[in-house]
Amino acid sequence: MATTLVQQQQRLAAARHRFAEGGTLPAQLLAPALLRSWERSRQAGIRPQQAPQYAALAQRRLRLDAPLDRLLARCVRQDMDDLWAAFGGRRWTLFCVNRDGLIIAQREHGLADEPVLRPIQIGRRVREIEIGTTAPSCTLAEAALMQVRGNEHYLDEFAAVYCLSVPLQGVDGEVLGALDITGIGERDSELLGGYFRQAALSVQNQLLHTLRDCHLIALQHDARWLGTPLQGLLAVHEDGQLRAANSVARRLLGLPRSGVLPPLSLSALFCHASVHQRRRLLQPGPVHRVPLRADNALQVQYLRAPVSAHGSTRGVAVAAVEAGSLRAQGAQAARAAVAAQGGNLSAAARQLGISRTTLYRKLQQGG
Repeated sequence: MATTLVQQQQRLAAARHRFAEGGTLPAQLLAPALLRSWERSRQAGIRPQQAPQYAALAQRRLRLDAPLDRLLARCVRQDMDDLWAAFGGRRWTLFCVNRDGLIIAQREHGLADEPVLRPIQIGRRVREIEIGTTAPSCTLAEAALMQVRGNEHYLDEFAAVYCLSVPLQGVDGEVLGALDITGIGERDSELLGGYFRQAALSVQNQLLHTLRDCHLIALQHDARWLGTPLQGLLAVHEDGQLRAANSVARRLLGLPRSGVLPPLSLSALFCHASVHQRRRLLQPGPVHRVPLRADNALQVQYLRAPVSAHGSTRGVAVAAVEAGSLRAQGAQAARAAVAAQGGNLSAAARQLGISRTTLYRKLQQGG
């Protein structure tokens, strides 16, 4: 198997230079999404043998001017910390880009000194027109998890680099950016991809929590996944009209996978529920079962009422309640994972994509 991988990488290296001169690639040598990226890189005038053309960093590169960039950087922070604790190392870097390929958040080892990774810093862009094919550039173009290994990159300089990236979706299902891990070596892509997908779901859930003028409702078929990144989330206006739904809720409810949702009410979504059950949807209380169709039901939990923007004292109090609620959800997710793994803390930490230390902290927060 290793020999096959080495041979494939050698074929890719030779084919890339022929491709850059206007040639075609052998069939099945490159995944279609990567081929499209190679074609865009070639059209941009990138040459495989050139060095990456990173733009110079501005003097105040750590300052994010766009409010949406600041919001995304804030929402991705905890999940990046957890992923770095599990997968970080001296030959790796973890970063988040916005939809324009600008790095807005990053984690790296303080003693790392890999020349190929050193330029990857907050304030730089990682677009195809500058550095050719990479996982984040492909993710932004394809809106999908992407893996780029070695000579699948367009530049020779990245021949030893592995990178994996997942899209980060906003409250309307739009791609806001990408979360990427890049380094020297190989990783179990299936395992890594699972953790990064969960992190992407967690970030989207945090973005929905910023819709302060809405009720928030969590739902899932299995109540054990409530309070975890795998829960569905609905944001609902005071009049019962649906404002937004995360990607899990869209799948659970059969809604469009992306884009602004069509006009819908909770009553229309849960038309098979009784009047009493629909009334409870926007009332605090324990998790309860709500019919979705004649042969299908969801476990629903009311999370939060709309938060008023008026009154500084009340705003601070509400923020504290929200923070406590999020901590409680994290603790609930940690307990559920430990129970699912039969008390094995290491396995539970791997399931959640966090370190054992972070798992201990979440369990302690739950009291």
